[in-house]
Amino acid sequence: MKNPFLKFSVAMVTPFTCTGNLDLVSIPLLIDYYKKNNVPSLVISGSTGEQHSMTIEERITLFHKVKNEAKNDFILYGGVAAVQTKDAVALATSAEEVGLDGIMLGFPPYLRINQEEAFNYVAKVCSTTSLPIMLYNNPPRTGFNLEVETLFRLVNSYPQIVALKEAGDPANVKVVKEQLDPKFFILTGSDLTILEDAVLGFNGISSVLGNVFPNEIHDLVKLIHSGNIDGGKELFSKLLPYMKAIIEIGTLRTIKYILEKHNIPAGVCREPLSTLNKEEKIIVDKLFLNI
Repeated sequence: MKNPFLKFSVAMVTPFTCTGNLDLVSIPLLIDYYKKNNVPSLVISGSTGEQHSMTIEERITLFHKVKNEAKNDFILYGGVAAVQTKDAVALATSAEEVGLDGIMLGFPPYLRINQEEAFNYVAKVCSTTSLPIMLYNNPPRTGFNLEVETLFRLVNSYPQIVALKEAGDPANVKVVKEQLDPKFFILTGSDLTILEDAVLGFNGISSVLGNVFPNEIHDLVKLIHSGNIDGGKELFSKLLPYMKAIIEIGTLRTIKYILEKHNIPAGVCREPLSTLNKEEKIIVDKLFLNI
């Protein structure tokens, strides 16, 4: 199976109106922004896309709308993590029907499932779609950690699992690389640790801050993975103050504020996430004055 997962993708934001409704009208302009900035691949309905604030129907509608606007200009991955297995199955099925290129399958939040339950959850999704799959291990957000032994069982049982997004123990990357096919991709989701992660063996990044710095982080990935570590460090040092400020103030709410300031319709976050207060806006405006 061809692996569609790239060294650089952006976890796209989902625009919502001030009343909290899914803003489908803004999708064409948002997609145009990513296109003009040469983003090769988008993750639809991931954590950055506020997936767990949306109904299953809203997420399926979003798949359709993004694919319709993006056409074949991007590689598109659909985030299909869900609290209930049947919902993850429905999302995966819809992603294939829409014509997405792959799916990102995270684990249910809050439930703290065991390894066997995780295996069965993934197995049921795999049995209903032929799309390539990237598993997403994100213990800080889900309370569940995918053990490497369970990963190996899954990959050996379901060859369509061709990638892993690892937000757990980065030391696992070396073990996974030694055991699995060299074509198996491991991506980080942490822009702040992109240099260290590359040294550990990560193949690339599914970027959050790529929403604000699409060209810069794409260039950073190219420098790192072409072996130009010094060039990568230099570019990273220039970006670092801005990246830290966004994260410290609140990543998603700050990203959406910056995009909106540049007339890119990212909308607002759904409550309980808030908009920036007056003081926060002043800090961001001063920092990004010349960006």
